[in-house]
Amino acid sequence: MYGSAQAQIRICTQCRASYRDPELRVCPRDGGALTVWEEDPLIGEVLGDRYQIVEPLGQGGMGAVYLAERLPDELEVAIKIVRKEHRHNPTVHERFLREVRHTSSIDSPNVVRILDSGMSPDGRAYLVMELLQGESLTERLRRPPALGPYEALHIARDIARALASAHAAGVIHRDLKPDNIFLCNDGTVKVVDFGIAKAFAHEAKRMVDEPSLTEAHRVVGTPVYMAPEVITKTGLFPASDLYALGVILYEMMVGEPPFYERDAIGTMYRHLHETPQRLREVDERLNIPGGLETLVRDLLEKRPEDRPAEASDVGRRLQALMRIVRDNERRPEPQTSGELTRVWMPKDRDSKPSGQAAIDAEPAPARRRVLVLAIAAALALLLGFAATAAVIYLLHPPDTGTVQLPSR
Repeated sequence: MYGSAQAQIRICTQCRASYRDPELRVCPRDGGALTVWEEDPLIGEVLGDRYQIVEPLGQGGMGAVYLAERLPDELEVAIKIVRKEHRHNPTVHERFLREVRHTSSIDSPNVVRILDSGMSPDGRAYLVMELLQGESLTERLRRPPALGPYEALHIARDIARALASAHAAGVIHRDLKPDNIFLCNDGTVKVVDFGIAKAFAHEAKRMVDEPSLTEAHRVVGTPVYMAPEVITKTGLFPASDLYALGVILYEMMVGEPPFYERDAIGTMYRHLHETPQRLREVDERLNIPGGLETLVRDLLEKRPEDRPAEASDVGRRLQALMRIVRDNERRPEPQTSGELTRVWMPKDRDSKPSGQAAIDAEPAPARRRVLVLAIAAALALLLGFAATAAVIYLLHPPDTGTVQLPSR
């Protein structure tokens, strides 16, 4: 999933994020110093009488992830377990239980599968997931070459499909970001880490009454990808996930998010009050259809009601844009109209009456054929008149004698 040598893993001393890139000297997130993962007593242990821990894969703020083998069939799985220092923290354990509950309720090939859960002998909650082979979107964005438009749209489309399934199951992810997007080696894109997800009643469009696990003065999520209504705590909606998807799509296209400051307060202020630059204003070399500019604009609307209504609609728009980009790649000169258009409603771009539009749209060869037929018909008519006159002349020749005036 992330490599195999324990000594390669280094942990940030501040946020506890883990990295395997040997070139990194400090944490890319907060500049914290990196330290080598210390000897781990869990290596070799068996959890739940069937999952033997093999090696560490990564670490986050609340939990660590390990490669394990399921006994007796030796199926490789990933196990996420509460870190030792949090084993007596009921809030952390409740988050794990919610992650199991929410993720297990979602049926999608684009959401990581939860296989099992339990408690370790020393009282730490754990969950067992399918083992993913590949890299996170964060890792992909950090290494060259940059993502191409088609690849970025493919990733965004699969994220939208994952969100559509999650929202249909009544779950809002609430922390969608590149760290939580995994790019599998087989081309599949998986959304992971529903640890701070929130349940909502889909039909009633309201939050389910789950006890809050967050202090009143804290904002849950990652500011760079946070929707305005989440920042102000005025609401949490499926559209809040779509805003985060818009930020991710923007970052994949130009290499940087639309709003970023070194401090979280500055970043959140820009989300609330600034309009993002258009993609081609950031990178004028982009060969992208105008519909992509429109979609990003729609996803980054400040008010949730102004964003697309459903993640499934966003997925369809992304699929349409993928076709346009692929067709452009096959043309010698890609079409890069700067016009903002809604790719799923082409009729909106036709402002002419239907009759006039049909005439204007008629191909030139067809008009030439009509003209030739009209000329041929006229010639045939003239020849017909000439032939008739000749017959009359032959049957009734004119009298060449003196013309007699009628008597009175």
